[in-house]
Amino acid sequence: MRRMIACVLLATSVVAMAQEGFPLDGTWRGERKAEGGSPSTLVMVLEWNGTQVTGVVNPGPKSLKIKEGRLDPDGWKVSLTAETTTGQKATFEGTLDEIGSYHRHFAGTWTEGGRSYNVRMVRE
Repeated sequence: MRRMIACVLLATSVVAMAQEGFPLDGTWRGERKAEGGSPSTLVMVLEWNGTQVTGVVNPGPKSLKIKEGRLDPDGWKVSLTAETTTGQKATFEGTLDEIGSYHRHFAGTWTEGGRSYNVRMVRE
């Protein structure tokens, strides 16, 4: 009986680990920092809807809704376009890294209001 329970628990844990989902699904946290400026926290909640990446940046009253999001699996290139509540466009272009790891990350350039920021996001 103990052996059977151990086998069931082992099989369940293997299946649970296999349910990782789309590589960009989840909450991502990082910082954006312009040269010579102080960093500000950036949070993205991303979801794959079957055709594109959707979600929000900095959830809350001043959040930015992602209008267009793509992940190109050839090189794991990430491209996101968001819009502020005032209609200002913000973009992110970067690369997803350590794709096989639970703690994968992506890094690239965030552009908003005519300024560019280096960004590195880690999945929580």
